[in-house]
Amino acid sequence: MPGKKIPEERRRELILEAAYRVALRQRLAGLSTRAVAAEAGISNGLLFFHFRSRRVLLLALLDWLLAETILRRAADRSTASEHAAARLAAEIRGAVEELTQVRGRIGLFFDYWFLSAQDEVIRKRIRSALKRYRDSYLPLTRAAIAEQPARYADVTAESLADMATSFVEGCALRLVVEPGSYDVKAYSTVLTVLLSGSGQQKSKG
Repeated sequence: MPGKKIPEERRRELILEAAYRVALRQRLAGLSTRAVAAEAGISNGLLFFHFRSRRVLLLALLDWLLAETILRRAADRSTASEHAAARLAAEIRGAVEELTQVRGRIGLFFDYWFLSAQDEVIRKRIRSALKRYRDSYLPLTRAAIAEQPARYADVTAESLADMATSFVEGCALRLVVEPGSYDVKAYSTVLTVLLSGSGQQKSKG
C-alpha cells in the first residue's frame, strides 16, 4: 500500500536530512544513494527522481550544509548603545560559542573543504559561501572603523571582516581536530585583545 504523498520540496528536504545522517555516520565516502534511500525509507527510484545521481545529491548536501553551518549571515547580537567594536566582538564570540552546537555539520563542511582541493565545482561553491559570510560582517566592521578611525588606521572594513571570519573558521577547525582543547573563554579573551588593543595598553603600563 503506498504511503502518504508528500510535497516534492518536503520530500527533497527529508532526503537531504537522511543524507546528512548517513554522512555523519559514514562520512562522505560512505554516502551512497542506496544508504540514503534506506535511511529515508524510500526506493532508489524515488531518490533518483529528486537527485538524478550521487553527484547531484553530494552537491545538494553541500549547499544545505553551507546554509546551516558557520557560514550564515552575521547578526548584530549586542545593543545599539555599545561601541561598534564591542558589537563586532559580541557577534564573533557568539559565532564561536555556537560552533559546539553544530560540530557534526562543521566536520562534514571540512570534509567537503578537503574534497575541494581536487573538485572545482565544490571549491567554487565553498569560496562563494565564504565570501558571502565575510561580506555579512562588513556593516559591523565599517561601523567599528568609522567610530574609531585612529585605532583602525590603515585597516579596511574588508580586512577586518577577513580577520573576524578567519577567527571563527580557525576555531571551527580546532573544534573538529582537537575538540578536547576547545576553550571558548580563552578565545573570547584573545578576541577582546585583538579588537580593543587592551594588550598593548597593559604592556605600556
